[in-house]
Amino acid sequence: MMRMPLATLLLAALCITSASAQSSTAASFADAWSKVDNYSCSIVVHETLGNQVQDRRYDFWFKKPSEAKIEIVSGPGRGSGSVWHGGDTVLGHQGGLLRGIKLNVSLHDARAVSLRGDTMNTASFGYILGVFQRGPTAEGSGQTIEGVATDALVRTADPSAENGVTKDVLFLSKTTHLPVRRVRYAGDAIVKQEDFVNVKLNPGLQDSDF
Repeated sequence: MMRMPLATLLLAALCITSASAQSSTAASFADAWSKVDNYSCSIVVHETLGNQVQDRRYDFWFKKPSEAKIEIVSGPGRGSGSVWHGGDTVLGHQGGLLRGIKLNVSLHDARAVSLRGDTMNTASFGYILGVFQRGPTAEGSGQTIEGVATDALVRTADPSAENGVTKDVLFLSKTTHLPVRRVRYAGDAIVKQEDFVNVKLNPGLQDSDF
């Protein structure tokens, strides 16, 4: 997976020109999200924790208000997946020969979270919007990512509450105003990068698909 060089991301951060509790970029994100009932995408993730490194690709489906399904299609745990209907539990399965065995486990169970402890519900655009609406963000012009022009939002994170993360950068398509890439830092180090690809808006997902 191509990862953005640190110098490039720092340059993007330097281009941020304004800060407000609800930036115009965040407002555009909120407006775009209000028009989405359901969507699907793939999420390409590079994640580190100490000396551990995890690269995965997920397929993800979401339907408002709280129906979500995720499958690991490459990387550690390939073939595993979970379904969430809101609340504190998920219905999960492992890959391979154990795929047919499904268990209800805590949303925070070690088998149901990412390397850095992120739960599956945090992958949704709605959850990400909430994160960037909670505190002041800076905004500016972002990178062109895989041919997509973006706007950028930057928030200062609380490392004591966010597992060491100090900065959170979100790149939103100038066309759809929805996430293209999210990058989280601990100091100068990238500890998690998520690329949202093959996004399909309102494909007609039903509750029975979850």
